[in-house]
Amino acid sequence: MTSSSNCFFVVSLVFSLLFFLGSTLTMASTKDIDSICNESFIKHNKTFCVQTLTSYPPAASATNMVELVKVAVDLGMIHAKKTASFVAGLEKEPTFKKYFKMCNESYNSIVGNFRSARLEIEDKESIDTASSDILVSLDNTQIVKEEVGKNTDKASKTLMEKTLVMEEFIAIGFGAVNQL
Repeated sequence: MTSSSNCFFVVSLVFSLLFFLGSTLTMASTKDIDSICNESFIKHNKTFCVQTLTSYPPAASATNMVELVKVAVDLGMIHAKKTASFVAGLEKEPTFKKYFKMCNESYNSIVGNFRSARLEIEDKESIDTASSDILVSLDNTQIVKEEVGKNTDKASKTLMEKTLVMEEFIAIGFGAVNQL
């Protein structure tokens, strides 16, 4: 009888510790996500920021701010790469030919900016440069918006939607890097 009650006690203790440690890690991650999403640059769409970071498993499971910042920058780079691929697929689109080169260059620059920022975060001494690299991507999104913003064709409208979302990822990346 004593051994079964000891076993129950040990099992209960292990589960309690696991629950406590798990909730502590989650709270730290939630606190870090809130810190990023409360940045003044992001506040205009805090909901998008919180939903994006909490629903992306690597962000939700980040155990410290540096890890979360890397994930946030990676998310921006992923979206930029997907949009760059979308633009590359428009090269032969007759209604888009006129805008292709400028939009393609802009998105390739955004991908490069996020890639540079990620490397600079690893360097730890170039955090200010990482922040600037991400922020300059807004110049590229502005170019795309000026090129295709008034167009009514499906490709241009889709690219505009993706570009507006890209601006949200730029805000998240910038806000994240500013936490370091």
